[in-house]
Amino acid sequence: MKAFKFLSNTALVFSLVLLASCSSNDDFEETGNKKQKLEFKAVIESSDVTRATLEGDYTVSWDENDEISVFCDNAEDSQAFGVTPSSTDGKTATFTNYGEQLPLWFEPNESYYALYPKASATFNVNSASITATLPTNQIVSSGRTYDKKALFMTACADMEERIFNFKNITALVKVTVSNNAAGKVSFIEIECKNPANILSGNFKVSPLYNSSRIGYESISGADKKHTVKLQIPAIEEAQDFYLAVLPGTVNGLTLKFEDGKSAVLAQHGSGKSVEFKRSKIYDFGSYDIENEVK
Repeated sequence: MKAFKFLSNTALVFSLVLLASCSSNDDFEETGNKKQKLEFKAVIESSDVTRATLEGDYTVSWDENDEISVFCDNAEDSQAFGVTPSSTDGKTATFTNYGEQLPLWFEPNESYYALYPKASATFNVNSASITATLPTNQIVSSGRTYDKKALFMTACADMEERIFNFKNITALVKVTVSNNAAGKVSFIEIECKNPANILSGNFKVSPLYNSSRIGYESISGADKKHTVKLQIPAIEEAQDFYLAVLPGTVNGLTLKFEDGKSAVLAQHGSGKSVEFKRSKIYDFGSYDIENEVK
């Protein structure tokens, strides 16, 4: 078994800024005992500090099917907001509640909390924390090299400013496939040598307003997983792929390349401990699968 090396940690920079376009209660339309028509303007920062290595143009852009979950500080329920069709040029977008009626308790409130992407999540009013699940099985999104739905971010904003400064929750593991053995590789999997270590599953975050940090903890139990598997498309040239993992320390890892039936074509391991930090990329190196399966 060939050992792989952890090459470098690079700041992960798919950070986004959501700027609320409404600034007063006049932006709501009354409908019976509920309010509707609430929009947020989403702006992606374009400075060098926020450039990402995940896209061809070194940025991450909004898609027209992007959605976020928005919570407020007095209820456990969330409201879904999605990109208004034809409202995005990639860097900016308008998020709306689809014209659905909003309950009166949703606005005004002292604080709002957001989770990207929209997911099945719960909000704890007392601790102002969000519980969600990072999928163990991830699928490369169309036109990308990672599963966009696994790039979780969170943010908090007060009612006065209504600016969501999103913070990344996950870390990314970068794996380069230099030769895909004529398309034989369908999955890349990383597995902890210690099953007690966690790479995916349930997690809890507490967004902190106007801070570079977030409160984070993994949640032990049946939904914790010590593996992450990424389904990749057939490729003809060298390609980088990214697997999203939860922050935390793991004591040794195994990297596997599998075919469409999950049979292992090649495998590499390391007993070295590594601490995955949120908003970082961990380069696991390049692999010539063609030569390894001969």
